Amino acid sequence: MASPRRIERLSELFREQIAGIIDREVEFAEGAFVTVTRVEISPDARHANVYITVLGGERRDALAILEQNVYYIQQIINRTMRMRPVPKIRFAIDEAEERREKVEESLATLKQRNEL
Repeated sequence: MASPRRIERLSELFREQIAGIIDREVEFAEGAFVTVTRVEISPDARHANVYITVLGGERRDALAILEQNVYYIQQIINRTMRMRPVPKIRFAIDEAEERREKVEESLATLKQRNEL
């Protein structure tokens, strides 16, 4: 089992690598912009949950495209990472980010009404 500090560093490295691969290699619908918000790697470093947000497009469509390309993305990660085993990638919509955006919108609305 990896140390919490190592898992944290590995998660950030994975986030950067996967975000770059998605940016360069994956085609989404016109105007859709996909961002990797965070990566959670399991304590045994065998699984990586990759959380995304989507601007200007349908979230489920973007997630479906990523799931169709997960093996290709995994192959690139397997070639570039010097660790073994390389965590298996799973994509998910970042619901926490969506909730944060809704709270910010609510606060902005209240501020406009001078209720804050």
